[in-house]
Amino acid sequence: MKSKFLTIFAAIGISTFGLGCAHYHKIEGREEKSEIPEGVRVNIGSSEVKAGDSVDVFKRKCVKNKMHHKGASAEKCTTTKLGEAVVTKILTSDVAIVSPQSGLTMEPDMYVEKSK
Repeated sequence: MKSKFLTIFAAIGISTFGLGCAHYHKIEGREEKSEIPEGVRVNIGSSEVKAGDSVDVFKRKCVKNKMHHKGASAEKCTTTKLGEAVVTKILTSDVAIVSPQSGLTMEPDMYVEKSK
């Protein structure tokens, strides 16, 4: 049931934000298997980070504004940094487990980027 929810949620997110907006690393959800450290599975991996690196956690919100002339509309997006997480384990070249810092709760509509 949880994987079905995440699949539906991901499909809605992709259709809402589109694939061409920018380069984002999705948050997949909590990882609780015993052979993998507890944390949050994210779509960023060994090609960009290593264990011990910090990643910034962001949330992007887009609002469509209808323009008055000719019925045109434009989308205005704002990105807010919510906190940081530390990479605890690299699973593949595209997936890692991160540990949120300072009480941050990570949700599937957030994304991560390597800290600069």
